[in-house]
Amino acid sequence: MLTSPRGRRLQIRRISSCDLREARNIPALGKEVRVAEEKQNLLQLYRFCFLMLANAAKAQEVFHATLREAAQLAAGSEAPRDRLWFFRNARWRCLEAGEQGLQAEDVDLKQDELADSAPSQIEKLEPQQFAVWISGAPEPQRTALALFYLDEFNYRELLSVTELKPPELSKLLCDGRRQFQAWLDAAFPATQT
Repeated sequence: MLTSPRGRRLQIRRISSCDLREARNIPALGKEVRVAEEKQNLLQLYRFCFLMLANAAKAQEVFHATLREAAQLAAGSEAPRDRLWFFRNARWRCLEAGEQGLQAEDVDLKQDELADSAPSQIEKLEPQQFAVWISGAPEPQRTALALFYLDEFNYRELLSVTELKPPELSKLLCDGRRQFQAWLDAAFPATQT
């Protein structure tokens, strides 16, 4: 446990992006907070690419190509206006790269209600398994699930990047989560107690 100069115990906790957005308004933290937030956005951008492609090398290629394009735009005084630009750009690059790789199957997948055992089943997953499952979903469900499971975007931002209408996005996420539960049940059956 750490203590402050006044002898108070300091509680260490994970800093969320919401904390960073709030801290941005504190003058003393200004530049450091922006740098931390930008690093978090870059990590999330790479994770998004990985979830979309389930291939680290391809994800890295898309990630770097997106950053190069942003740098070229910035050099020409046309810097991207918001962080969603990066995710939209990466999405289209991922879709192009994914055309040569793993293709989504056109089948009706079994759907189960979300189970209480889901957290313990998810703990057994390797990141690669999760990425393969998401990257195997048909588009635009793949994009919606990848963004949803990053747990970084609000509903409005999800709609903006996926270019879907609210009922479409809701249905894709709901169906995707139920399909994920059915896959979890098949891959990692819940233990009986």
